Amino acid sequence: MQNRGVEYGYEQPLTIDGVTKYPDFTVEDMESGQRSTGSIAGCCMYPSYRPRWEAKLDWYRTHGILPRAEGSGKYGTLIITRDEANGSIDSAKITKLIADVLS
Repeated sequence: MQNRGVEYGYEQPLTIDGVTKYPDFTVEDMESGQRSTGSIAGCCMYPSYRPRWEAKLDWYRTHGILPRAEGSGKYGTLIITRDEANGSIDSAKITKLIADVLS
């Protein structure tokens, strides 16, 4: 897929140490070889979802994909977007985040 001149994949398989995950989206910079993996922390307003999100985040960190605020890991950067408190998304905020990551 391509949008705004950026190649990205939706739920592309990511296999590390024999475990395959399907991140919400993946962006690869062909020039630098840098990979950005995106995950939407949706439904965090539901207490039952929170432990699943924390486990997912721990898996990424353990396997060398660090949240953007923590720098880049061996296997890339994790871009985290979050639903708003009412469950909606702010597409302008997400667009700005992705633009910041890619600049």
